[in-house]
Amino acid sequence: MKKYKVNKLGIFLAHIYSLVYWNEFHYPQPIKGTYDVTGSLKEKLKWVYKIWIKQLEVAEKNSGIEEYFSSQDLNFSPPEGFERNASLTMSAGGDLMAVDAITEENTPHLFDDIKDFYFGADITCANLESTIYDKVPYGRNSIPNMPAKMNTSEGMLDRFLDGGNGINYFSTANNHSYDNGEEGLLATLDILEKKDCWFSGTNRTPEQHEDVLVVEKNGIKIALLAYTFDMNGNHYEKKHLINEVRFNDETVDISLIKRHIKIAREKNADIIVANCHWGWEFEMYPHKSIIEVAHLLAEEGVDIILGGHPHVCQPMERYITKQGEAKRQCLIIYSLGDFVSYHPRTPNSKITYVVRFQLEKGILSGAGHTCISQFEVLPVYIQAGEKEDGTCDFRLLQFEKVLSGPEKYILTDEERRDLPRLDKKLLREILLPRSWNFSKL
Repeated sequence: MKKYKVNKLGIFLAHIYSLVYWNEFHYPQPIKGTYDVTGSLKEKLKWVYKIWIKQLEVAEKNSGIEEYFSSQDLNFSPPEGFERNASLTMSAGGDLMAVDAITEENTPHLFDDIKDFYFGADITCANLESTIYDKVPYGRNSIPNMPAKMNTSEGMLDRFLDGGNGINYFSTANNHSYDNGEEGLLATLDILEKKDCWFSGTNRTPEQHEDVLVVEKNGIKIALLAYTFDMNGNHYEKKHLINEVRFNDETVDISLIKRHIKIAREKNADIIVANCHWGWEFEMYPHKSIIEVAHLLAEEGVDIILGGHPHVCQPMERYITKQGEAKRQCLIIYSLGDFVSYHPRTPNSKITYVVRFQLEKGILSGAGHTCISQFEVLPVYIQAGEKEDGTCDFRLLQFEKVLSGPEKYILTDEERRDLPRLDKKLLREILLPRSWNFSKL
């Protein structure tokens, strides 16, 4: 098995910088100006600190964000007097970055333990955070002083599809969309089309860039939008190729999203879902600026936000819109975290979650109405178990089973010792609110 590499010099320097710039390394910082993690040594060392030394488990100072999420009520139910005529189920998982040890040979049982919950929905979503391009090597292709370029295989895509029973919608807008240039981006779209997948976020033409995907299931129309905050410093002239909305900048232009919302309404979409690749890596809470943008999108008409990119999960929110007479219940998931992704030296990346909920369409007060109901969360443990023969058994496991019987799984002693912390500190104190019924886990 290819060994996961760490940058020992970078870790040493990050330790030094974390002492000199204590607040900047130990607390999330409000963004100033344009986001740029590739052009600053300090920002690069912050990334090293957060991945290999200490993930940030606090919110911005004096922001009130921690209590805000802890006091959330995630009980989604139809309003009183609602008469249901149709329904469908959606499920969603986080980032698919199938590189390193994540190969076809190491993943025959990838979804076995969670497929009853995650698969089988009418729409099963995830973020495809790599290209699928057979003209460059498979894996994490590193470039000195630049973010690595991610490329996966057609075989791993087939693993995600599970013979037509698995993932059927992919967000393709993320900071790795352009890792292999226009050719890699278009090759990825070619294979998704060949496999009859739904996708959005990257495009062939300006016309596609100014259109939206609307899927109809069981008489319910769902607009599936997708956007990314950055392209890892990769510059591209054909701006129609990627739905780039710079969420992490101090000033955010959401005009593209507003145009897409308008088109979705013209297409009579009942529900609008936005996949947003945003935020800061290895931080357990979203920044205040990201929360403000999420609320703005909800007020503009987005019903469900599926966030990703930080490589760790973040809390969720049931947001009630404030504008207009008809108040809407919106679901905002700030980060679904890693999913099929390999960060063995990053403890907080080992726990993730998948969600499942129902969309119901009917009549309320004599008018058509569609709403979210039956919201469920399944905590998941990412096992990257190295076997005695040097191969890896990579699979997604129900966290409750791992917590209650760790001896049944391929875990290191350090991973076993860390399970109670993941449960108490991350799952119960950060990711899920106090009101959550933990007996369901």
